[in-house]
Amino acid sequence: MARSPIPKRLALVVSMILSSSAALAEQTQEIEEVSVVAKKITYANHVIDPAMKAQQNSINSILSVIDNLPGISINEGDAFGGDDWSTSITMRGFAIDGYQQQLGMTVDSIPNGGSNYGGGAKANRYLESENMATVEVGQGTSDLASASLEALGGTFNFVSKDPSDQAATTLAYTHGDHNATRYFVRQETGEIMGNTRAYFSYSQTETNRWIGDGSNGGSDKQHAEAKFVSDFSTFTLTGRLSYDDVAEDNYNSVSIAQFKQTPDWDQLTWNWTGIPHFDQMFAEGWSTLRENTLGYLKFEFALANGSSLNITPYFHKNKGRGDWIPPYLVSAVDDNGNPTSKGGTFTKYGFTDPAGTPLVPNEGCSSEYSWPSSSGSLLHPDCYADDAVPVMSYRHTHYKKERVGLLADYQVTLDNHDIKVGFWYEDDERTESLDWHKVIDARVYYHFDHTPYWTQYSNVFNTETLKLYAQDSINFDAVTLNIGAQKYLVDLEKEDKFTNTLAGKVNSDSDLLWSLGGLYQLNQEIEIFAGFSENFAAIKNEVLEREASAFTNIEAETAQNIDLGLRFNNDIWQISATIYSIEFDNHITLIAPGSDIGGIDYTAGTKGRYINVGGIDSKGFELSARYQYNDNLSVYSSYTNNDSTYVGNAPGFESGDKVIDSVDNMFVVSSDYSKGDVRFGLSAKYTGERSEADAYTLVDLNIGYNKALNDGVFNEIDIAFVVNNILDKRYLSTGTGTGDTFFIGGPRTATLTFTAHF
Repeated sequence: MARSPIPKRLALVVSMILSSSAALAEQTQEIEEVSVVAKKITYANHVIDPAMKAQQNSINSILSVIDNLPGISINEGDAFGGDDWSTSITMRGFAIDGYQQQLGMTVDSIPNGGSNYGGGAKANRYLESENMATVEVGQGTSDLASASLEALGGTFNFVSKDPSDQAATTLAYTHGDHNATRYFVRQETGEIMGNTRAYFSYSQTETNRWIGDGSNGGSDKQHAEAKFVSDFSTFTLTGRLSYDDVAEDNYNSVSIAQFKQTPDWDQLTWNWTGIPHFDQMFAEGWSTLRENTLGYLKFEFALANGSSLNITPYFHKNKGRGDWIPPYLVSAVDDNGNPTSKGGTFTKYGFTDPAGTPLVPNEGCSSEYSWPSSSGSLLHPDCYADDAVPVMSYRHTHYKKERVGLLADYQVTLDNHDIKVGFWYEDDERTESLDWHKVIDARVYYHFDHTPYWTQYSNVFNTETLKLYAQDSINFDAVTLNIGAQKYLVDLEKEDKFTNTLAGKVNSDSDLLWSLGGLYQLNQEIEIFAGFSENFAAIKNEVLEREASAFTNIEAETAQNIDLGLRFNNDIWQISATIYSIEFDNHITLIAPGSDIGGIDYTAGTKGRYINVGGIDSKGFELSARYQYNDNLSVYSSYTNNDSTYVGNAPGFESGDKVIDSVDNMFVVSSDYSKGDVRFGLSAKYTGERSEADAYTLVDLNIGYNKALNDGVFNEIDIAFVVNNILDKRYLSTGTGTGDTFFIGGPRTATLTFTAHF
């Protein structure tokens, strides 16, 4: 599907906004006095405390730094968060997991392109911890300008640091458990050409899976970033480019019974046996390979008398693969019964004779052998002659995504009105195909023929998004009122590459979505806020993957969020408390194809369909508090009480049931102490029950030493020792979104990082 030129409606919107901006700019020139009003936030929001970065080692995913904020649960099957397959995020009953994308995620306000496994990318693909300035979290209600198609339950904006005006070099090396190593280097240019500063960084990270021994797989990641800021007389230009190339071997989810039996094993293996039934679980064959490149240029124009215009074009390229090892080969035929290498219907076989002719099990073998797998006796060697040869496939799902987009906004302050209007446009083209490769000799290893013998499907999805928004913040001394509206225009199409025909089309436009809020500044220390917003999540192009949902009447998901809260800030205390209520409608759920067999259905492909199945009600209370005892010691705590239940009956749950993988109670307490060159931190988090998984508490420790040097090669050195899960708790971390299987959480993991600046 060829990328279309910029549509007329986008050109019209740009023209209208630029014309309006010019008119407003002229008005501001005629006003003698224009007040500049600080932003008043009328919804629950948090930014990370610097101590939260110190609680995590440099190898950990940057997602982990927000885990101690109220309402948020970051769940990872890997000890370092280096496995996207087993990573999930929940907040106020909304989730990012293998089945759902209900929380928005941006990097420097640039949309991440979705957080799903199949072609999406979370923030850890774009930003390293050393280059991260902060994380802005909007619980429940997001910033109206946020560019996301998933922001039903809130947003996460990961902000990169700006370059320094001083030239400097940073070198860091990390070594840790599970054969973890990481090299990091960053070069700051300082001020160059009289108006520009920049930095470049590169890192390489390698770890092993914490489960198993020997050939148990792991993660290998190469990451590079560059950023510059140039100040001109009339505007500021900021540019950033990130590149990430990672190969990860995945983890497997387990049932409650399997975890209780073996809490250190996810059922994957690390020794090749030559028996396909067992080797389908070989860890190195469960893999995720991804490359992500994201870049943007941001033009910030300071116009007359306090008005401003920001324009940010961006692009994103994503490509990769997901691997599995089906314990059989397939033989496909077209509609006329002729052999085909593309599409069609198929049969499976697990053994051949020495000449390569497919074999069928011996008569009566099917009832005698019933291995718990998706093919039963098909895989049992006792069902064949002694000279039968086992066969296997190496199945690849290929992902490719190209996004180009534009963000623009105009802001002006007129008397007591702080006005902002803007738009977001994006053209997203995603390609997905599934092909099967023959394992050359399943008795030896999983080396495979790089030329596929069958391509099951090949589709391209195009999503065109246009978001328009406007908001006004009206200030009356101690009272601030916010009113805003936004509108999404989203079109999705699916093209079957086998036939080059339109195979599905969905319109996912929103209604006009309103947001209202108010803030009352009681005194210098206390403010009370209340907010209401209508949130929206467009229908994802993944819905069109399933043939049965390609032309069905699916409605976009919506949510109505209400926040009521209080903030207290002085030199000693920082407290935030929020009561919230959310009504989530038109929940989109995958109805998988029916099956009465166990094990993995490797051939599911595009079967099944998505439907709307009612919604979710969430209500709860969030509290965070930071106490600065003195210059050396601070204590932080947060508490979350959340009640999320389904509304309406659907396959797998009934109205009133708890939302799968939602957490009712979370409690955090941490303390940080520093004196002179030494720092020390201890953090504990309690996570309540999720579905059938038990509650657990994790304790993390960090100790550091930082020394500024007056002479010698280095200007400063830093040593950081971090131990996550110091009590070595065995627990079930992240759910799969189904409620019956979970990924096992990582064990005690220690790392030591040496950093030098010169």
